[in-house]
Formats: sequence, C-alpha cells, structure tokens
Amino acid sequence: MDLYYLDQLASKIKTNRDRIARLRQELAELDSRMRDKAMEMEFARIIGYEYDDEDAESMRARLNSEIDALEEAVKNDMEAFINGLISQDLVIPIEPRPVEDGSGRGRGRLVYRYRDGATFTNFVAMLSTLLPKANIRDLSFMQDGIAIDAKDEREAKYKFVNSIREMQRILGRKVSVIASLQ
Repeated sequence: MDLYYLDQLASKIKTNRDRIARLRQELAELDSRMRDKAMEMEFARIIGYEYDDEDAESMRARLNSEIDALEEAVKNDMEAFINGLISQDLVIPIEPRPVEDGSGRGRGRLVYRYRDGATFTNFVAMLSTLLPKANIRDLSFMQDGIAIDAKDEREAKYKFVNSIREMQRILGRKVSVIASLQ
C-alpha cells in the first residue's frame, strides 16, 4: 500500500462524487420538468387524451439507480482509502533526508520531499476532508512533500513516525464508524 495507489483512489472518489452531484442536478431538473408536465397531464386527462410520461419515470429510476451505485462505490472506496492509510504496510515515498522549508514561515520547519518529484494532489485533498488541513500534530501533508515542525533531522524523524501513528489511530476510529454504518 502506497501513496500512489491512495492518490488514484482519491481521484476515483472525487470523480464519482462529482458524477453524483451532476446526476442529482439532472434528477432535480427532471423533477422540475415533471412538475411542469403535471399540469399538461391533468389537462390531457380533463379533455380525454392519454398522456404517457413513462420515459420520465424510467429516466428518474435510472438516475436514482446510478446515484445509488455511485454512492456505494464512494463508500467502499473511502473505506479502502482509510484502510490503506491505517495499514501497517503503508509506504510513504519520501526522500530520506529533509530540507529546510524555504517558505519564510520561521525556523524549525523541515520538509521531506516525495521521491522522484512525485505530487499527490488527490491524496492531500482527500486527506484534508478526513483531517482538517491534512495536519497531524507537527506534520502537514502537502502536494509535493511532508512538512514537519522540527529543529533538526533527528527530531523530524521522531515527529514523523509519531505523527503517522497518531494519524492512523484517528483514522482507525473513522473506519470503525464507516463500517458500523453498513
């Protein structure tokens, strides 16, 4: 289990959530059209014509079915994402030596860059939905690395390990809540 996989999973979750939002918008528009057609249906009934709106009902059922399937996929992917983060096999591909943060945010901040210049935009975005600002104690996940509030490399390693353990404990409780909702 590594951040590359979790970043792909986060991207899939985001895509599915966006699709759910679009489908819900389509469903709302369909419902609005159906309300408008209610008058037409009533008029047709009063004047003795049949008004068949079966297509709208089947479209509504299809949209609801698709939304349900996507919501189930998102729930399963979120559970897999959290399980990946709390896995003892989690690999975070960072360089072994940190560099000083050049952001001017003061002293005592070191950054471990991801190996091979990797960026994990989707991972960081998803983690920030689970944990405010993707921060755990002295550690902050960024798209291109992990920042740690520490004065030297030794302290950075110590805080890194402890912060990852803390993150896993926090998320372990969240996965229990998600599992209990099933």
